[in-house]
Amino acid sequence: MMLKKHLSPILLCLALSLQSGMALANSGKDASSSASAGAATAKLEAFVVNLSSTERYLQLSMALQIANTEVSDRIKMFMPKVRHTLILLLSSKDGEQLQSLDGKHQLMEEIKNGVNKTLDLKERDGVTDVFFENFVIQ
Repeated sequence: MMLKKHLSPILLCLALSLQSGMALANSGKDASSSASAGAATAKLEAFVVNLSSTERYLQLSMALQIANTEVSDRIKMFMPKVRHTLILLLSSKDGEQLQSLDGKHQLMEEIKNGVNKTLDLKERDGVTDVFFENFVIQ
């Protein structure tokens, strides 16, 4: 009888810990499946270019939101051409243009269009958005 009194709280604690452990495992599974449902991205290596006014330069890191994972393979295959296109585009800009929010939005559109043209893809099939991860003008 004494053993039964001590065993009941232990079993109760064990049952509760198993339930909470299963809840944590399930919540992790749900979070990862919802994250994988988000759009794919392709991260590019950082760019450092002289701006059109040679006294200033732009240091830029970005990720490209892509329509599907096949676009990532295409970007890798054409990476020298993609980087060339982006270096020409970025180095043609003036620092004053890029400091405003409108200038950054315009640059995002130009990057998206330039990469899609380089990859010979339409926007819905290629790069759909641009995310700046680092943007420094000096």
